[in-house]
This record gives sequence, C-alpha cells and structure tokens, in this order.
Amino acid sequence: MHNAFLGVKPAVIEWRHYGSEKHQWIPASDHQLQSSSQVAPYSPAFDDIYYNPQDGIAESTHVFLEGNDLAKRFTEHHQASSTAPFKIFETGFGTGLNFLLTAKLWQQSSNSNSHSKLHYWSVEQFPISPEDLRRVYQILGIESEHTEQLLEHYPDALPGVHEITIAENITLHLLFYPIEKALKEVALPEGYAFDAWYLDGFAPSKNPDMWAKSLLHFMVLHSARGTSLSTFTVAAALRKPLPHYGFEIEKRPGFGRKRDMLTARFTEKTLSTPRPTLATNYITPRPQAQKVAIVGAGLAGCALAHVLHQEGIEAHLYDANGVCSGASNMPSLVGMPVMSIDHNAYSQLTFEGYRHLHRYLTQNPELAQSHFAHQLSNAKYSQFHLEQYQNIYGQQCWHHDKAWFQFQTIELSAENSQTQNLKALKIPAFQVNGKAFCQHLISHLPSEQLHLKTSIRNAEQLEAFNHIVIASGYQSPHFHWSKSLPQIAPMRGQLTTLKAHINHQTPINYDGHIAHCHNQLVIGATFDNSADDSVQRDSSLLNIEQVNQRFGLNFNEKDIIGEHPGVRATSYDRFPFCGYFDHNQEQTLWLNYGFGARGLCYSMLCAEVITNAILGKPSPLPKTILSRLSPLRV
Repeated sequence: MHNAFLGVKPAVIEWRHYGSEKHQWIPASDHQLQSSSQVAPYSPAFDDIYYNPQDGIAESTHVFLEGNDLAKRFTEHHQASSTAPFKIFETGFGTGLNFLLTAKLWQQSSNSNSHSKLHYWSVEQFPISPEDLRRVYQILGIESEHTEQLLEHYPDALPGVHEITIAENITLHLLFYPIEKALKEVALPEGYAFDAWYLDGFAPSKNPDMWAKSLLHFMVLHSARGTSLSTFTVAAALRKPLPHYGFEIEKRPGFGRKRDMLTARFTEKTLSTPRPTLATNYITPRPQAQKVAIVGAGLAGCALAHVLHQEGIEAHLYDANGVCSGASNMPSLVGMPVMSIDHNAYSQLTFEGYRHLHRYLTQNPELAQSHFAHQLSNAKYSQFHLEQYQNIYGQQCWHHDKAWFQFQTIELSAENSQTQNLKALKIPAFQVNGKAFCQHLISHLPSEQLHLKTSIRNAEQLEAFNHIVIASGYQSPHFHWSKSLPQIAPMRGQLTTLKAHINHQTPINYDGHIAHCHNQLVIGATFDNSADDSVQRDSSLLNIEQVNQRFGLNFNEKDIIGEHPGVRATSYDRFPFCGYFDHNQEQTLWLNYGFGARGLCYSMLCAEVITNAILGKPSPLPKTILSRLSPLRV
C-alpha cells in the first residue's frame, strides 16, 4: 500500500537497562521498569537508546544548552527587553528532553520586564506515544507544568506542522515529517533566522538520513551572523562540510565516554534561494498591516476578523446582510476531517482544519454541542473503506481512550419506529450553531469596526485600507478588481428541522446528516447546482424521505418546523481559495472563499493562514498544501 502518512509512523519503543556483564542494553523486566530509574527507551529501528538514564539530563544540558551558551544568551535577551523571539531548530525531537530543559532555562532566565517569546522548532519522523513520554518524564523526575501542557496537546502521529502553546512565552512547533520532507515543506518567511541549532537524533552511522546535505543548505538559508550550533557528534560527514557552509567549528570536550562534541558559529555564506512556487506568496514580505477590511461576515470573515484582532490588527468587517446571513447561518454545522486511504492532500487539509477548530472550541467549550460524530457507510465511504480507515487512522492516533476511528454499535429509534442497531465509525468532530459561533468570534471587536449594513462592490469603497480580504462566499467573484477573481460553482443546500426526537444524541453522517440542536432534530442537507437561496419545500421532503429510508423512521411534512437554505461556494478542485491574490497601487488583495461544505472545518485554519501571511509569520501549513490553496493556481 502507498505510504499514507508521508513516512510518519509511531515510534516502536522497548525499555532496556544496561547489563554490566554483557556490556550492552538488554530488555528490562517489569520489576525493573516499575522500580528502577536506570532504564531507558530503546529504538529497535535504530538500535540505540534515546538517552543514558544515568546522566541523560546532564548530557543534554552539556551538549545543547551549554554548547550554545544559552544561559548567558537567554539572560541577555531578556534583559534587553527585546520583543523579537528567540528561535531554536532541533533535528530529532525524540523524548522532548532537550526542549523541556531549554524551556525551563528560558523561564528561569526571564524577568518581569521581558516580553520576548521562545519559539522552538523540532523535526520528528517517528513520534513517541504520550504514554511512553509520560513514563520517560516520571523516570527522569522532570514532570512539570511544561510536561503536562506538552502531553495534553501532543498531536497524533499525522504529518504536519503542529503548534503547541506550552506557556504564554513558549511555543513548540513540531514538524512530523522525515527530515528531507520537513526542510522542503516548512514555510518560513524570507529572512527568518534561527538563533541556535540542535543537531540531535541518532548518530550518523545509525540514522544517516538525519544528517543529509540538504540540512546544511537549509541552515544557511535560515541562519544569521552569530547563529550557534551544537551536536554530540564529530563525525566527518558533518564536521568537514560545515566550514564550506559558513560555520566556524570548534571541538569541545564531550560528555561522559564521548571524548569530543562539536559547536559552531555561523559567519557568512550566500546560497541561491529555492525556486519560487505558489507557496512563496505566503512567506513573501507584505506591506505592514495598518487596517484590514474583510468583505463578508460568514464563517470565513468572522474567523479572520477574530484572529486579526487577537494579533492586535484593526480589522473591519463588512456585510450588507449582517452577521452570518448566508450558508453559514445553519442551526447545526459539523466540522470534521475527511478520511482517505492514502491520507492525501485534501485529507491533510481537513485534519489540520479540525485541529485548529479544536483549539478554539477547547477554549470556548460552551459553543460545542457535540465533540464527535458517527460515520455510517454511504455512497462515499463503503463499509470496506471504513474498515480500512479504522486500521490506518487508528494506528496513527494516540487517544484510544476516546475510541477515535473505532467501530461502535449505536442504537437509533424514534417514536412509533423500531430500534435499529447500526455499526458506525466514531470520528472526531464538532457540532455548533452557525450564527452563535460567528457572533462569538466577533464579540470582542469594537462596534465601530462592524459595518453590517454596508454593501461593498469595489476597492474604491475601501481606500482607507491597505489590505482587503474577500470572504463573501459564492458572491465573492462579483467584487470588482483590476483582474477577475477566481470563479466558484454555487451549490445550494437546505437543512430541515423537525419537531421530533431520536434517542441517539450525537451527529450521524450517512448520505446525509442527522443531529439534535436545541431540542429539535436537524436533517439534511441537499446538494443542488443552484444559487437560489429561497426556501423550497421539495428539498425538505427529500430530506425526510432519505432519513426515513435509511433509518426506518416515519417522519412526514407535518413534523417540519424550520427550513434553512444556503448557497455554498465550491471551487473546481474542492480546495478553498485562501491567500494572496494581487497588489494594486497601495492595496493588497487576499481571498478567503470557496469552502464548499467544509466552512466550519476550514474557518479557523484559513484565518490563521492569511493572518500569518499578512504579518510575515511562519505558515501553519506546509508548502505543498499552501500551493493547493493559492488563489493564483487557476
């Protein structure tokens, strides 16, 4: 089978202790694992331990913290009251020991006047499970608030750029990719330079891929004069080419049995930059955002206004019909990832979208009416496919206690109908009320920044803004600009609410959707190639017919108490148009539409993608996916 997760696989961990008689690491007994601190996680794939339990903390401190002179540099950075972040890049996250020691030192060096943040980037192809990580931290005696934050928000073993806020001033960026893929995919702005490099991972003889020459090229592109480097190895494969790439190297005493280690400082070296792609538009410097105008107050526009406001940017929201007046205004919206056998680009995007939605709703739990959904076989997902998804996604996800991607038997019945037992795959999902969600997103915006009875047709109406974002759904291409905006296909849909109940409370997906919302049953939705957003009784009758046939229910027209039409904006390839589009005189135009039926899933992610591009910050998405989102792809 095709490698569905770009080479990212959960690490296979064995626990071992050092056998003095045989002078080698041998499997630890259950008793040793429970009672001894002298056990270590061992990787059979690389035939090596992750750290020496006798002095792993001291070794990590000596090689990486002291090797980069971080105690002094952190203190000076905080004392200077610099607002610039301190940035570190690590090859090989492993147990996270280097990160946790670095984070602890950063906090210890801080002072009340410091507003600087630590941004720690780390690559890992074989992430260790949170259960094994917790055991590592217990054995090492380094449990703390930092370890709890890391474990609570630790991502599943899915490829991507996973951002975790460890503390208000510490952000961890986990790149779950093979090293070569990570270096190609991470979307860093031009001139983004790291202050220190940790070259870790297993030794070059054990894991040569981690020490590829492409790493040195990447380091040159993202180093500045004085950027430091440290590593435990002095292997010729690294030591010899470093001077050619502008690093002045120095051998230092190693730790324990290792006689030498290597440190270096970057001086100067010019290399050709990578060939521009569509993803380059997301990391190209843009005019400083003074005021941003957002046209459209649905999911896309409200989410973007919220994220910009959180970043301190003055965002003005325009919509002639008020907040959430179009397809976003549905009583029940469900945001969930899309599964595929090969975890393709579209699936990766939806999983990222779900993850960003999860972060927002975790902070605002009152908005979520459900935290999961049940997927039945249908025209898109056959039972055979669902069983494959259980296998491939179940292996990559840690949260077995939540039974994600596992089959469950659910009972479904309603008044005057027989109970049905259904085999369904439990998947992560969120259900919200569309209008309540949008209103919450913009609840902190000043009233003078909300222009909810104002129709915007062209850029001349927004001459006070140097950045404009079009987020008005299927009407977006009608905005007048010097060149035509990408076209979308309008896809009409209608939900129907019934004065009825079923015993199963969480959303169920089949060829349609059924869920409870405020003591009402919501069913649907239809898909029609139309821009007609008027109520159509035939659509409701079709919804009733489908749900009755699938579940043996007896609903009829008399049960209808609400009908909710909307027109989705669908792109030609199903990917949204999200990103830079054009610059005209003093204004930069961005697009944020074409979400199709994935509006809730994409809302928070696309808002962050555009916000980071405007502000010149690293993108939350890899370059391959960014290219698929670019409005310039057509």
